[in-house]
Amino acid sequence: MLRLKTASSKVPVVEEVYQPVHSIPEPTAESIEQELFGDVTEQFISNKELAQSNDTSLFVIDRGEKRAAWVDEDEDNAVVQLAKGNRNKKLRSEGVLTGGQLEDKLRSQFVKLHGKPKWADKTNRKPQSALLSSTSELTAPSTTLPTKKLHISRCKNLNARKRSKVVIQSTEFHPSAAVGFVAGYNKTVDIFEVDGENNKHLHSAHIDNYPIDCAKFTTSGEEIILGSRRPFFYTYDLQKCVATQMAGIRNKPEIHYKNFNVSENGEYIGFEGQDGLLAIFSAKDKQLVKCIKHRKKIRCSQWLDEHHVVTAGDGGFCTLWDTRTWDTVSEFQDEGALQITSLATSNSHLAVGSASGVVNLYDKSAIYQAQATPLRSVMNLTTEIDTLKFNSTGELLAMSSKLVNHGLRLVNMQTLYVTPNWPTSNTPLGHVTAVNFSPNSGYIALGNVKGNAILYRLNHYKSF
Repeated sequence: MLRLKTASSKVPVVEEVYQPVHSIPEPTAESIEQELFGDVTEQFISNKELAQSNDTSLFVIDRGEKRAAWVDEDEDNAVVQLAKGNRNKKLRSEGVLTGGQLEDKLRSQFVKLHGKPKWADKTNRKPQSALLSSTSELTAPSTTLPTKKLHISRCKNLNARKRSKVVIQSTEFHPSAAVGFVAGYNKTVDIFEVDGENNKHLHSAHIDNYPIDCAKFTTSGEEIILGSRRPFFYTYDLQKCVATQMAGIRNKPEIHYKNFNVSENGEYIGFEGQDGLLAIFSAKDKQLVKCIKHRKKIRCSQWLDEHHVVTAGDGGFCTLWDTRTWDTVSEFQDEGALQITSLATSNSHLAVGSASGVVNLYDKSAIYQAQATPLRSVMNLTTEIDTLKFNSTGELLAMSSKLVNHGLRLVNMQTLYVTPNWPTSNTPLGHVTAVNFSPNSGYIALGNVKGNAILYRLNHYKSF
Protein backbone atom coordinates (compact mmCIF):
# COMPACT_ATOMS: atom_id res chain seq x y z
CA MET A 1 0.00 0.00 0.00
CA LEU A 2 1.36 3.30 -1.02
CA ARG A 3 1.44 6.05 1.58
CA LEU A 4 1.45 9.67 0.60
CA LYS A 5 4.43 11.56 1.88
CA THR A 6 3.65 14.75 3.77
CA ALA A 7 5.98 17.62 3.96
CA SER A 8 7.35 18.13 7.39
CA SER A 9 8.38 21.75 6.77
CA LYS A 10 5.99 24.70 6.27
CA VAL A 11 5.84 26.66 3.02
CA PRO A 12 7.35 30.09 3.62
CA VAL A 13 4.94 33.07 3.27
CA VAL A 14 6.34 36.19 1.73
CA GLU A 15 5.07 39.38 3.42
CA GLU A 16 5.03 42.49 1.27
CA VAL A 17 5.88 45.69 3.01
CA TYR A 18 4.72 49.01 1.41
CA GLN A 19 6.89 51.94 2.09
CA PRO A 20 5.31 55.38 1.38
CA VAL A 21 7.20 57.42 -1.12
CA HIS A 22 6.49 60.60 0.84
CA SER A 23 4.54 61.35 4.00
CA ILE A 24 1.13 63.17 3.98
CA PRO A 25 0.70 65.74 6.71
CA GLU A 26 -2.34 65.71 8.97
CA PRO A 27 -5.14 67.98 7.62
CA THR A 28 -5.89 71.14 9.58
CA ALA A 29 -9.00 73.38 9.70
CA GLU A 30 -7.28 76.06 7.65
CA SER A 31 -6.25 73.60 4.97
CA ILE A 32 -9.77 72.14 4.71
CA GLU A 33 -11.30 75.64 4.38
CA GLN A 34 -8.70 76.57 1.77
CA GLU A 35 -9.41 73.35 -0.14
CA LEU A 36 -13.21 73.86 -0.16
CA PHE A 37 -13.62 77.62 -0.53
CA GLY A 38 -10.26 78.87 -1.71
CA ASP A 39 -9.21 82.37 -0.93
CA VAL A 40 -12.40 84.24 0.01
CA THR A 41 -10.78 87.62 -0.60
CA GLU A 42 -9.67 86.69 -4.07
CA GLN A 43 -13.13 85.32 -4.95
CA PHE A 44 -14.84 88.51 -3.74
CA ILE A 45 -12.48 90.71 -5.80
CA SER A 46 -12.86 88.53 -8.90
CA ASN A 47 -16.69 88.50 -8.62
CA LYS A 48 -16.78 92.28 -8.18
CA GLU A 49 -14.60 92.80 -11.23
CA LEU A 50 -16.76 90.34 -13.17
CA ALA A 51 -19.95 92.20 -12.24
CA GLN A 52 -18.50 95.59 -13.19
CA SER A 53 -17.14 94.46 -16.54
CA ASN A 54 -18.99 95.17 -19.76
CA ASP A 55 -18.77 91.57 -20.85
CA THR A 56 -21.63 89.10 -20.40
CA SER A 57 -21.37 88.08 -16.75
CA LEU A 58 -22.62 85.17 -14.77
CA PHE A 59 -24.22 87.44 -12.17
CA VAL A 60 -27.01 90.01 -12.74
CA ILE A 61 -27.24 92.91 -10.36
CA ASP A 62 -30.90 93.78 -9.57
CA ARG A 63 -31.22 97.57 -9.73
CA GLY A 64 -35.02 97.57 -9.68
CA GLU A 65 -35.69 97.06 -13.39
CA LYS A 66 -38.32 94.41 -14.14
CA ARG A 67 -37.03 91.86 -16.63
CA ALA A 68 -38.69 88.84 -18.07
CA ALA A 69 -37.71 85.66 -16.33
CA TRP A 70 -37.19 83.91 -19.66
CA VAL A 71 -36.91 85.21 -23.22
CA ASP A 72 -37.34 83.12 -26.34
CA GLU A 73 -35.41 84.72 -29.17
CA ASP A 74 -37.23 82.62 -31.76
CA GLU A 75 -40.54 84.37 -30.94
CA ASP A 76 -39.33 87.68 -32.33
CA ASN A 77 -38.19 85.98 -35.53
CA ALA A 78 -41.45 84.05 -35.98
CA VAL A 79 -43.92 85.17 -38.65
CA VAL A 80 -47.68 84.82 -38.01
CA GLN A 81 -50.18 84.64 -40.86
CA LEU A 82 -53.32 86.34 -39.49
CA ALA A 83 -55.42 85.42 -42.49
CA LYS A 84 -55.41 81.80 -41.43
CA GLY A 85 -57.51 80.41 -38.58
CA ASN A 86 -60.62 81.68 -36.85
CA ARG A 87 -58.84 82.65 -33.66
CA ASN A 88 -57.30 85.75 -35.27
CA LYS A 89 -60.45 87.22 -36.85
CA LYS A 90 -60.16 90.50 -34.93
CA LEU A 91 -56.56 91.03 -36.11
CA ARG A 92 -56.84 89.99 -39.75
CA SER A 93 -56.55 93.57 -40.97
CA GLU A 94 -52.95 93.60 -39.83
CA GLY A 95 -51.80 91.01 -42.39
CA VAL A 96 -48.50 89.47 -41.34
CA LEU A 97 -46.91 90.17 -37.95
CA THR A 98 -43.83 89.00 -36.14
CA GLY A 99 -44.06 87.26 -32.81
CA GLY A 100 -43.20 90.39 -30.81
CA GLN A 101 -45.68 92.55 -32.73
CA LEU A 102 -48.43 89.98 -32.22
CA GLU A 103 -47.75 89.92 -28.47
CA ASP A 104 -48.05 93.71 -28.20
CA LYS A 105 -51.23 93.64 -30.27
CA LEU A 106 -52.84 91.00 -28.06
CA ARG A 107 -51.93 92.91 -24.92
CA SER A 108 -53.53 96.11 -26.20
CA GLN A 109 -56.61 94.16 -27.35
CA PHE A 110 -57.01 92.64 -23.87
CA VAL A 111 -56.77 96.04 -22.17
CA LYS A 112 -59.31 97.46 -24.59
CA LEU A 113 -61.84 94.73 -23.81
CA HIS A 114 -61.27 94.10 -20.10
CA GLY A 115 -59.29 97.06 -18.84
CA LYS A 116 -56.02 96.89 -16.98
CA PRO A 117 -56.19 94.28 -14.20
CA LYS A 118 -55.48 95.42 -10.66
CA TRP A 119 -52.71 92.91 -10.13
CA ALA A 120 -50.80 94.49 -13.04
CA ASP A 121 -50.99 97.97 -11.53
CA LYS A 122 -47.79 98.83 -9.69
CA THR A 123 -49.55 101.31 -7.41
CA ASN A 124 -51.86 98.58 -6.05
CA ARG A 125 -49.15 96.07 -5.36
CA LYS A 126 -48.61 95.18 -1.73
CA PRO A 127 -45.18 94.45 -0.31
CA GLN A 128 -44.34 90.86 0.45
CA SER A 129 -44.55 91.47 4.19
CA ALA A 130 -48.12 92.74 3.84
CA LEU A 131 -49.12 89.70 1.81
CA LEU A 132 -47.63 87.33 4.33
CA SER A 133 -49.29 89.10 7.22
CA SER A 134 -52.71 88.88 5.56
CA THR A 135 -52.77 85.12 5.00
CA SER A 136 -54.94 84.67 8.08
CA GLU A 137 -57.92 85.86 6.04
CA LEU A 138 -57.39 82.93 3.69
CA THR A 139 -56.65 80.23 6.23
CA ALA A 140 -59.06 81.17 9.04
CA PRO A 141 -62.53 79.56 8.87
CA SER A 142 -65.39 81.88 7.98
CA THR A 143 -67.80 82.69 10.80
CA THR A 144 -70.51 84.30 8.68
CA LEU A 145 -73.30 82.36 7.03
CA PRO A 146 -72.62 81.69 3.30
CA THR A 147 -74.86 83.81 1.11
CA LYS A 148 -75.01 81.66 -2.04
CA LYS A 149 -75.57 78.17 -0.64
CA LEU A 150 -77.14 76.85 2.54
CA HIS A 151 -75.43 73.68 3.77
CA ILE A 152 -78.23 71.61 5.27
CA SER A 153 -78.76 67.88 5.80
CA ARG A 154 -81.80 65.78 6.66
CA CYS A 155 -81.94 64.07 10.06
CA LYS A 156 -84.28 61.55 11.55
CA ASN A 157 -87.65 63.09 12.40
CA LEU A 158 -87.71 64.57 15.88
CA ASN A 159 -90.82 62.54 16.77
CA ALA A 160 -89.86 59.39 14.84
CA ARG A 161 -89.98 57.33 18.07
CA LYS A 162 -93.53 58.50 18.80
CA ARG A 163 -95.20 59.91 15.75
CA SER A 164 -98.26 62.10 16.10
CA LYS A 165 -101.37 61.37 14.07
CA VAL A 166 -102.77 64.91 14.13
CA VAL A 167 -101.61 68.40 13.23
CA ILE A 168 -98.51 69.60 15.05
CA GLN A 169 -99.08 73.09 16.42
CA SER A 170 -95.80 73.67 18.28
CA THR A 171 -92.27 72.34 18.27
CA GLU A 172 -89.55 73.95 20.34
CA PHE A 173 -86.06 73.31 21.72
CA HIS A 174 -84.98 73.62 25.34
CA PRO A 175 -82.94 76.80 25.95
CA SER A 176 -79.96 74.94 27.46
CA ALA A 177 -80.35 71.14 27.15
CA ALA A 178 -80.35 69.06 23.95
CA VAL A 179 -84.06 68.38 24.31
CA GLY A 180 -87.12 69.35 22.30
CA PHE A 181 -90.87 68.82 22.46
CA VAL A 182 -93.71 68.35 20.00
CA ALA A 183 -97.30 69.34 20.86
CA GLY A 184 -100.59 69.58 18.98
CA TYR A 185 -104.21 68.61 18.74
CA ASN A 186 -103.56 65.15 20.21
CA LYS A 187 -103.63 66.87 23.66
CA THR A 188 -100.12 65.60 24.37
CA VAL A 189 -96.66 67.08 24.86
CA ASP A 190 -93.97 64.62 23.75
CA ILE A 191 -90.40 65.35 24.86
CA PHE A 192 -87.44 63.98 22.89
CA GLU A 193 -83.67 63.95 23.16
CA VAL A 194 -82.17 65.77 20.16
CA ASP A 195 -79.13 64.13 18.57
CA GLY A 196 -80.22 63.86 14.93
CA GLU A 197 -79.80 60.09 14.80
CA ASN A 198 -81.93 58.37 17.46
CA ASN A 199 -83.96 61.24 18.97
CA LYS A 200 -84.93 59.10 21.94
CA HIS A 201 -88.42 59.62 23.35
CA LEU A 202 -88.09 60.77 26.96
CA HIS A 203 -91.54 61.60 28.28
CA SER A 204 -95.19 62.30 27.42
CA ALA A 205 -97.67 64.56 29.19
CA HIS A 206 -101.32 64.08 28.20
CA ILE A 207 -104.00 66.58 29.23
CA ASP A 208 -107.59 65.44 28.78
CA ASN A 209 -109.95 67.65 26.78
CA TYR A 210 -107.24 70.20 26.02
CA PRO A 211 -106.20 70.36 22.34
CA ILE A 212 -102.97 72.35 22.39
CA ASP A 213 -102.80 75.37 20.06
CA CYS A 214 -99.56 76.85 21.37
CA ALA A 215 -96.76 75.66 23.65
CA LYS A 216 -93.50 77.34 24.68
CA PHE A 217 -90.64 76.84 27.11
CA THR A 218 -90.18 79.50 29.76
CA THR A 219 -86.89 81.40 29.61
CA SER A 220 -85.43 79.33 32.45
CA GLY A 221 -86.44 76.08 30.77
CA GLU A 222 -88.10 74.76 33.95
CA GLU A 223 -91.68 74.88 32.63
CA ILE A 224 -93.72 74.57 29.45
CA ILE A 225 -96.68 76.95 29.00
CA LEU A 226 -99.63 75.36 27.18
CA GLY A 227 -102.39 77.40 25.53
CA SER A 228 -105.70 76.56 23.86
CA ARG A 229 -109.07 78.02 22.96
CA ARG A 230 -110.24 77.09 26.44
CA PRO A 231 -110.69 79.95 28.98
CA PHE A 232 -107.62 78.80 30.96
CA PHE A 233 -104.07 77.65 30.35
CA TYR A 234 -101.67 75.07 31.78
CA THR A 235 -98.12 75.04 33.06
CA TYR A 236 -96.12 71.83 32.98
CA ASP A 237 -93.31 71.48 35.53
CA LEU A 238 -90.43 69.54 33.96
CA GLN A 239 -88.86 68.70 37.32
CA LYS A 240 -92.00 67.33 38.95
CA CYS A 241 -93.67 66.17 35.69
CA VAL A 242 -96.91 67.77 36.83
CA ALA A 243 -99.40 69.84 34.79
CA THR A 244 -101.18 72.64 36.65
CA GLN A 245 -104.29 74.44 35.40
CA MET A 246 -104.31 78.24 35.67
CA ALA A 247 -107.77 79.79 36.05
CA GLY A 248 -107.25 82.76 33.76
CA ILE A 249 -109.34 85.92 34.12
CA ARG A 250 -112.92 85.80 35.32
CA ASN A 251 -115.60 87.78 33.50
CA LYS A 252 -113.25 88.32 30.54
CA PRO A 253 -114.51 86.03 27.78
CA GLU A 254 -112.85 88.21 25.15
CA ILE A 255 -109.44 87.02 26.35
CA HIS A 256 -108.46 83.58 25.14
CA TYR A 257 -105.21 81.66 25.47
CA LYS A 258 -104.70 80.32 21.98
CA ASN A 259 -101.67 82.46 21.12
CA PHE A 260 -99.08 83.92 23.46
CA ASN A 261 -95.43 85.02 23.70
CA VAL A 262 -92.91 84.89 26.54
CA SER A 263 -90.72 87.95 27.10
CA GLU A 264 -86.95 87.65 26.66
CA ASN A 265 -86.21 88.30 30.33
CA GLY A 266 -88.77 85.68 31.37
CA GLU A 267 -90.83 88.17 33.36
CA TYR A 268 -94.06 88.34 31.33
CA ILE A 269 -96.39 86.21 29.21
CA GLY A 270 -98.60 88.05 26.72
CA PHE A 271 -101.86 86.33 25.69
CA GLU A 272 -103.59 87.67 22.56
CA GLY A 273 -107.30 88.06 23.10
CA GLN A 274 -110.19 89.41 21.08
CA ASP A 275 -111.22 93.03 20.48
CA GLY A 276 -107.59 94.15 20.45
CA LEU A 277 -106.75 93.07 24.02
CA LEU A 278 -103.32 91.79 25.04
CA ALA A 279 -103.36 90.31 28.55
CA ILE A 280 -99.98 90.53 30.28
CA PHE A 281 -99.41 87.87 32.95
CA SER A 282 -96.53 87.48 35.36
CA ALA A 283 -94.44 84.46 34.34
CA LYS A 284 -93.56 83.82 37.98
CA ASP A 285 -96.96 83.55 39.69
CA LYS A 286 -99.17 83.43 36.53
CA GLN A 287 -101.31 86.37 37.67
CA LEU A 288 -102.68 89.17 35.50
CA VAL A 289 -100.51 92.30 35.47
CA LYS A 290 -102.03 94.53 32.79
CA CYS A 291 -104.40 94.53 29.82
CA ILE A 292 -103.45 96.77 26.91
CA LYS A 293 -105.71 97.42 23.93
CA HIS A 294 -104.65 97.57 20.31
CA ARG A 295 -106.58 99.98 18.06
CA LYS A 296 -108.21 97.11 16.11
CA LYS A 297 -108.44 93.32 16.30
CA ILE A 298 -105.12 91.95 17.43
CA ARG A 299 -103.69 88.98 15.51
CA CYS A 300 -100.07 88.79 16.66
CA SER A 301 -97.61 90.22 19.16
CA GLN A 302 -93.88 90.09 19.77
CA TRP A 303 -91.47 91.18 22.50
CA LEU A 304 -88.81 93.51 21.12
CA ASP A 305 -86.71 93.53 24.29
CA GLU A 306 -87.25 93.32 28.03
CA HIS A 307 -89.11 96.64 28.12
CA HIS A 308 -91.00 96.82 24.80
CA VAL A 309 -93.69 94.76 23.11
CA VAL A 310 -95.30 95.31 19.70
CA THR A 311 -98.88 94.43 18.77
CA ALA A 312 -100.38 94.21 15.27
CA GLY A 313 -103.49 93.03 13.46
CA ASP A 314 -106.25 94.42 11.26
CA GLY A 315 -105.64 97.71 9.51
CA GLY A 316 -101.91 97.02 9.09
CA PHE A 317 -100.84 99.06 12.14
CA CYS A 318 -97.98 98.11 14.47
CA THR A 319 -98.09 99.61 17.96
CA LEU A 320 -95.08 99.70 20.31
CA TRP A 321 -95.66 99.63 24.07
CA ASP A 322 -93.36 100.37 27.01
CA THR A 323 -93.91 97.79 29.77
CA ARG A 324 -92.54 100.18 32.42
CA THR A 325 -95.31 102.74 31.89
CA TRP A 326 -97.73 100.71 29.73
CA ASP A 327 -97.98 103.65 27.35
CA THR A 328 -97.69 103.72 23.58
CA VAL A 329 -94.17 104.54 22.41
CA SER A 330 -94.91 104.82 18.69
CA GLU A 331 -97.11 103.48 15.95
CA PHE A 332 -96.51 102.90 12.24
CA GLN A 333 -98.42 101.30 9.41
CA ASP A 334 -96.84 98.36 7.66
CA GLU A 335 -96.25 99.25 4.02
CA GLY A 336 -98.93 97.74 1.78
CA ALA A 337 -100.53 95.59 4.49
CA LEU A 338 -104.21 95.54 5.40
CA GLN A 339 -103.96 92.65 7.84
CA ILE A 340 -100.81 91.69 9.76
CA THR A 341 -100.75 88.02 10.71
CA SER A 342 -97.27 87.37 12.17
CA LEU A 343 -94.26 89.10 13.72
CA ALA A 344 -90.66 88.16 14.50
CA THR A 345 -87.70 90.08 15.86
CA SER A 346 -83.93 89.71 16.13
CA ASN A 347 -81.22 91.95 17.55
CA SER A 348 -81.25 94.09 14.40
CA HIS A 349 -84.48 93.48 12.47
CA LEU A 350 -88.25 93.25 12.72
CA ALA A 351 -90.13 91.02 10.26
CA VAL A 352 -93.81 91.69 9.58
CA GLY A 353 -95.91 89.12 7.70
CA SER A 354 -99.29 89.86 6.16
CA ALA A 355 -102.33 88.00 4.89
CA SER A 356 -101.25 88.66 1.29
CA GLY A 357 -98.02 86.67 1.73
CA VAL A 358 -95.68 89.68 1.80
CA VAL A 359 -93.00 89.87 4.50
CA ASN A 360 -91.57 93.34 5.15
CA LEU A 361 -88.13 93.56 6.77
CA TYR A 362 -87.45 96.62 8.94
CA ASP A 363 -84.37 97.93 10.67
CA LYS A 364 -85.16 97.69 14.36
CA SER A 365 -84.00 101.23 15.06
CA ALA A 366 -86.37 102.68 12.43
CA ILE A 367 -89.65 101.31 13.78
CA TYR A 368 -89.82 103.98 16.47
CA GLN A 369 -90.66 106.49 13.76
CA ALA A 370 -94.16 107.17 12.47
CA GLN A 371 -93.13 106.57 8.84
CA ALA A 372 -91.07 103.38 8.94
CA THR A 373 -89.80 102.22 5.56
CA PRO A 374 -88.93 98.53 5.09
CA LEU A 375 -85.46 97.53 3.97
CA ARG A 376 -87.00 95.01 1.59
CA SER A 377 -90.30 93.29 0.87
CA VAL A 378 -90.05 89.51 0.39
CA MET A 379 -92.79 88.24 -1.94
CA ASN A 380 -91.84 84.61 -2.48
CA LEU A 381 -95.08 83.38 -0.88
CA THR A 382 -98.56 84.44 -1.95
CA THR A 383 -100.73 83.11 0.91
CA GLU A 384 -101.14 84.19 4.52
CA ILE A 385 -97.91 84.19 6.53
CA ASP A 386 -98.70 82.47 9.80
CA THR A 387 -95.18 81.80 11.13
CA LEU A 388 -92.04 83.96 11.24
CA LYS A 389 -88.93 82.95 13.16
CA PHE A 390 -85.35 84.28 13.37
CA ASN A 391 -82.46 82.03 14.32
CA SER A 392 -80.32 82.87 17.33
CA THR A 393 -77.73 84.90 15.37
CA GLY A 394 -80.32 86.80 13.32
CA GLU A 395 -78.72 85.59 10.06
CA LEU A 396 -81.71 83.48 8.96
CA LEU A 397 -85.43 84.18 8.89
CA ALA A 398 -87.88 81.32 8.41
CA MET A 399 -91.28 82.26 7.00
CA SER A 400 -94.09 79.81 6.31
CA SER A 401 -97.69 79.55 5.24
CA LYS A 402 -99.68 76.42 6.09
CA LEU A 403 -102.23 77.13 3.36
CA VAL A 404 -99.95 75.90 0.59
CA ASN A 405 -97.84 72.77 0.16
CA HIS A 406 -94.09 73.34 0.71
CA GLY A 407 -94.91 76.87 1.89
CA LEU A 408 -91.60 77.54 3.62
CA ARG A 409 -88.75 79.88 2.70
CA LEU A 410 -85.52 80.89 4.46
CA VAL A 411 -84.26 84.46 4.07
CA ASN A 412 -80.54 85.23 4.40
CA MET A 413 -80.51 88.50 6.34
CA GLN A 414 -77.11 89.51 4.97
CA THR A 415 -78.47 89.73 1.44
CA LEU A 416 -82.20 90.05 2.33
CA TYR A 417 -82.94 87.40 -0.31
CA VAL A 418 -84.31 83.87 -0.06
CA THR A 419 -81.72 81.08 0.02
CA PRO A 420 -81.57 79.73 -3.55
CA ASN A 421 -80.77 76.06 -2.95
CA TRP A 422 -83.18 75.09 -0.13
CA PRO A 423 -85.95 74.13 0.13
CA THR A 424 -86.54 72.67 -3.32
CA SER A 425 -89.65 71.25 -4.93
CA ASN A 426 -88.49 67.78 -3.85
CA THR A 427 -88.05 68.67 -0.18
CA PRO A 428 -90.71 66.65 1.72
CA LEU A 429 -92.15 69.43 3.86
CA GLY A 430 -95.90 69.21 3.29
CA HIS A 431 -98.06 71.92 4.85
CA VAL A 432 -95.79 73.47 7.49
CA THR A 433 -97.59 74.47 10.70
CA ALA A 434 -94.69 75.04 13.14
CA VAL A 435 -91.09 76.25 12.76
CA ASN A 436 -88.31 76.65 15.29
CA PHE A 437 -84.52 76.86 15.54
CA SER A 438 -82.36 75.31 18.25
CA PRO A 439 -80.62 77.72 20.69
CA ASN A 440 -77.34 77.79 18.72
CA SER A 441 -79.02 77.29 15.30
CA GLY A 442 -77.57 73.81 14.77
CA TYR A 443 -81.05 72.39 14.02
CA ILE A 444 -84.34 73.52 12.52
CA ALA A 445 -87.57 71.64 13.30
CA LEU A 446 -90.64 71.81 11.06
CA GLY A 447 -94.04 70.48 12.12
CA ASN A 448 -96.70 69.73 9.50
CA VAL A 449 -100.34 68.70 9.20
CA LYS A 450 -99.42 65.00 8.85
CA GLY A 451 -98.02 64.86 12.36
CA ASN A 452 -94.34 64.82 11.39
CA ALA A 453 -91.73 66.93 13.16
CA ILE A 454 -89.11 67.08 10.40
CA LEU A 455 -85.58 67.77 11.64
CA TYR A 456 -82.74 69.28 9.60
CA ARG A 457 -79.12 69.97 10.51
CA LEU A 458 -77.70 73.40 9.62
CA ASN A 459 -74.08 72.39 9.04
CA HIS A 460 -72.68 75.90 9.23
CA TYR A 461 -73.45 76.06 12.96
CA LYS A 462 -71.31 73.67 14.99
CA SER A 463 -73.34 73.24 18.18
CA PHE A 464 -76.94 72.53 19.23
